[in-house]
Amino acid sequence: MKSRPCRVESSVQAELLMDRAWTRLLGAFMDEARGIAEAARSLGVSTEWLYRRVRRLERAGLLAAVEVRPRAGRAVRLYRATAGAYFVPFSVVSPAQVGRQNRAQHLELFESAIHRTFSRPPFDTQGWGFVTERSAGGDVSFRIMRDDGLRWADLGAQAPVMVSGWHLVHLSPQDALALQADLRALHERYSTCRGEPYLLGIFLADTENVPGLEHAPASTEPER
Repeated sequence: MKSRPCRVESSVQAELLMDRAWTRLLGAFMDEARGIAEAARSLGVSTEWLYRRVRRLERAGLLAAVEVRPRAGRAVRLYRATAGAYFVPFSVVSPAQVGRQNRAQHLELFESAIHRTFSRPPFDTQGWGFVTERSAGGDVSFRIMRDDGLRWADLGAQAPVMVSGWHLVHLSPQDALALQADLRALHERYSTCRGEPYLLGIFLADTENVPGLEHAPASTEPER
């Protein structure tokens, strides 16, 4: 039977565990004991860079040296996560705090990737821009298009891999639950693939009575 997650009450541990950058580092030591050099190779970082972060995880009690392996020259110290899973109560770190921190970090990375995309072919040539128009759902949004009407998605294999945009949709409670399940299933479908890294963000939230958001009309009837 699978053991229960280790309950975390330390704010220091919680801060690290709720930061995706740190949990990815910790994940390199979760399945087996590993030396820093081996883990650095798997993560694609330098040994020196990872060593400093391993020391912080060790001081926080999330990593422990479990073995010293003899080797010609300097012995190799093997580290392993102190648990296979951790439970952080909302009383230690609120979900709002966790979400805001992680979204901010990944949004910055996403914006950098998008900026790089638009500085490369085909977008580095003249004629590309945005078309702002009302969508079939009634919201006003924009699409990337060339001035001759060609959409970037029509480029086929030449099109950069990119999906970006916020959309307001009007759903029944049943449809919202179905969409939630579809999005989760879509993520699960590709989460075990192995290849080049792509950043995927999936967002869905009930915005009823949330101030600061202009809602698109639920009706799709044309304006008179």
